[in-house]
Amino acid sequence: MSSTTVKRVIGPLSPPPSAYTEDAVFTHPGGDAELRCTYERDGELFIGGLRFRRVRAYRFRAEGHCTLWHIEDAYDTLVEVEGSDWVGELLAAEPSETGGHWKIRHFLIYIDGAGAYEVAAEDVEWLLEVSAS
Repeated sequence: MSSTTVKRVIGPLSPPPSAYTEDAVFTHPGGDAELRCTYERDGELFIGGLRFRRVRAYRFRAEGHCTLWHIEDAYDTLVEVEGSDWVGELLAAEPSETGGHWKIRHFLIYIDGAGAYEVAAEDVEWLLEVSAS
């Protein structure tokens, strides 16, 4: 990452990592993508996570291939990478007929036991928690 890159904390992924019962699941059927986690709270299983809007690209690093940069500030916490070289590459590759059409933000979250998920998307929101029962 360049020296002008800054990670801005958006918020923690709830609940605490010790409550997760399964690996995170990332799905991207087209357009939007979701990162879901199943966890236990008060003896019940719940599913929660994040929805990324208008996804342009994504990448994943298994836990053993993450660097300190992927973990710092992003441990079970969603951050936005400002001044991202990756977003610059994506915008430079944008076809001239759609030039300037896409708003692309670089999101990063490191989930303990899974790894780092990076998503280039227009926006992100927390999914409503639902019972897994």
